[in-house]
Amino acid sequence: MAGSSIRIDPGVAPAVEEGRAARAVRAARGAWTAVRRHRVILFGTMALCVLAGVIFILLSTPDYKATASVEVEDVPAGAAGAAAAQRPQAPSDNEALMQTELEVLRSRSLAEEVARELALVGNRTLFDAMKAKRPDRGSGSLSQRQVETEAVIRLLRDNLEVELPGKSRVIRISFTSADPVLSARVANSYADSLIRADLKRGFESGVQARRFLLGELDGARRDLERAERDLAVYAARTGTQGEAQDRGPGSAEGSSAARLAQLNAFRAQATADRIAAQKRWESARLSSVETLPEVLNNGAMQQLMAQRAQARAEVVQERQFRKDAHPEMREARARLAALDDQAQAMANTIRASLREQYEVAVHGEKQIESEIADVERQALAERGRGVQMSILERSVDTYRLLHDSLLQRYRDMASQAGFQAGRIQPLDRAAVPPRPSSPHIGTTMLLASLGGLALGLLLVAGRHLFDDAVTSADTLAERANLPLLGTVPASDRPAVETFVPIASSLLLASSAGLPRSILVTSAQEGEGKSSTVHALALALAKLDRRVLVIDADMRRPRQHSLFGIAVERGISEVMTGQAKAEDVIVATSAPGVSLLPSGAIPPNPAELLSTPSLDVLLAGLQDRYDTVLIDAPPILGQPDTSLLAAKAQATVLVVEWGRNHHGGLRVAADRLRRAGGAIIGAILTKQEGRAFEYDYHRGG
Repeated sequence: MAGSSIRIDPGVAPAVEEGRAARAVRAARGAWTAVRRHRVILFGTMALCVLAGVIFILLSTPDYKATASVEVEDVPAGAAGAAAAQRPQAPSDNEALMQTELEVLRSRSLAEEVARELALVGNRTLFDAMKAKRPDRGSGSLSQRQVETEAVIRLLRDNLEVELPGKSRVIRISFTSADPVLSARVANSYADSLIRADLKRGFESGVQARRFLLGELDGARRDLERAERDLAVYAARTGTQGEAQDRGPGSAEGSSAARLAQLNAFRAQATADRIAAQKRWESARLSSVETLPEVLNNGAMQQLMAQRAQARAEVVQERQFRKDAHPEMREARARLAALDDQAQAMANTIRASLREQYEVAVHGEKQIESEIADVERQALAERGRGVQMSILERSVDTYRLLHDSLLQRYRDMASQAGFQAGRIQPLDRAAVPPRPSSPHIGTTMLLASLGGLALGLLLVAGRHLFDDAVTSADTLAERANLPLLGTVPASDRPAVETFVPIASSLLLASSAGLPRSILVTSAQEGEGKSSTVHALALALAKLDRRVLVIDADMRRPRQHSLFGIAVERGISEVMTGQAKAEDVIVATSAPGVSLLPSGAIPPNPAELLSTPSLDVLLAGLQDRYDTVLIDAPPILGQPDTSLLAAKAQATVLVVEWGRNHHGGLRVAADRLRRAGGAIIGAILTKQEGRAFEYDYHRGG
């Protein structure tokens, strides 16, 4: 929403930054700890790589590199048309030119020329310098010399190096071999051969260019003759032979334009006359004759109308004294009718004259328009002839200019043939190298050291990621994020005194003191969890605690054999309702320690442990003993422990010293936490070597 706002707590951002910084510090400390723990692997790998570098240096044959350089120009100095070709080139053109020269250097033909110049075929010089075997026999259809030639060319091309320093026009030609003198000779021979090849290509291209220009010159001459012939034929056919010379190209168009202007003025006048006549005729045709201006302004018509008015007055006067049948009355009316007929005839004549004037004006306008159309057609024809004449004249001029330029170019090339310089110029000659170019002792040792460091760090990282063996409190906290409760030396039957400090630690495991129920398990089999439960029960009994041991490992029970008790019934009978807990719990030979054995092995212990009977059993037993130690199956591979972990008040994880769980230790701890188990720590069993030392300053 437009009016909504979000309030940001000012303390959130610093807290996030502090969290990231803390994670970075922890990651750095973890990495340093891993490197310090496996420093033997790191230093050993570096030492081996350095030793391999030393051996490589001692066994390598010293090679000598000799370098010659040449310069590549855009256009050879003194070449024909060089002045016209001195124009800025695009970077792509320059790059294409230099790449072309590089490919020429790497070509087979140049290698063959170097081999011929230095006479490398037929002696052992090159083969001895390259530590290669000289062919002593032919192969298939090839003779021994052909095979040796192929080997020499291959060695030359394989050990040749060409490079462009930056964006310059300088090419560096280097050759590497075990013989410093031979390296210098081959590098200089490559430079000389490249220059000769460029001169040869320039001479051959000059010959080909002259041949090409000669052919183009003949074609231009034929085109010029054809254009001149076409111009003459067209001028003779259209009668415009001297028109362009005498009157100029615009004289015909000028006369036509003047005539058109005159006719347009006439047409404008004719149009105006036609419009005026049309208006007079329309007025005479639509209105009364007597009201026309032409009738009213006519003298004879005015006289006739005056006479008619007088006759009409007389008729009116006679009608006052006489009747219509009176002879004089009839005579007066006859005279008036005659005057009316005369007036009507004269008005019709005037109207007819107006119509005739209109028709004459229309005819005159059409006649002028027809003449204008004729003049326009004549002007278009004259313009077309003039345009065609101009096209033919320009064609003649173009071919004449082309012919003259080609002729001049051919004369220039013919005069400079054999006197032009090459495109490639020598820059530096290759000197005999005073010291070997390889192996580079400093570079080799540096790469060996860096490679050993990188490989050592890689091995340390791999060991750190895939080896989760626990040998100290640090590794226990790092692998499973668990505190260490204590360690047990490796022996067939650990002494009870060893577990007394661990039992004392359990007394401080929570704010309420010793947990009422403690689940003891391990990630895998054989880590000593059952022996740990047995010894821990005896150690708690020495601290005056009443302890009940429940053998909940109903798949492989061992507590009854450790206590030396033969039983037939146990927890499985109690869970199924076949017996009561008081009846199957037995007292051991150790005071204060009782045992609830496993009993008969059920077909599905997980289904039995998932029933509510286990909660009822533990609730009843916790009130009768100070603590209940539950010997649970290993976590990995069985679901029994996950069911028991949620029901016990605390969980202790037994970890074998130095055993690689291949990631299983982390999985086991995570599985216990997800199941709801409260892991209070781990016991490290079967410790070997010197006694365990707790580093207080490292935080344990």
